Amino acid sequence: MTCSDEIYDVNKKVGDRIRKYRQLADLSQEYVAEEIGMSGGNFGKIERGEIDINTDYLHKLSKLLKVPVSNFFDDKPILAFNEKNNPYGFVGQTEFENLVDIVSKLANEVAKLREALPTKKTPKKVKLKK
Repeated sequence: MTCSDEIYDVNKKVGDRIRKYRQLADLSQEYVAEEIGMSGGNFGKIERGEIDINTDYLHKLSKLLKVPVSNFFDDKPILAFNEKNNPYGFVGQTEFENLVDIVSKLANEVAKLREALPTKKTPKKVKLKK
């Protein structure tokens, strides 16, 4: 791999992460480009990894998208949902539906176990003679 290939790989990774954070913030390329003082065309090239982004623009993006600059270089996965727009809290709809399914299955198993238990015999009330 040549130095040029490595630089392209880094630019591509950073651009992809910038795009994902921008999309999570529900902002258009045009809006973000204008806010950081860049042309829309150049911002698109940054997101595609075609050109380098300088530190000044990284800093402005970091503030605008409310993420640390290091997140643009991180290898950690970016969560695919935004908590404030997510009616399911900290999980996505699919995870929520999977949890509902699991809880439903557990409830059915508990019901079967209860049915299999022997029934309790209640003692007869005995009248005490005085």
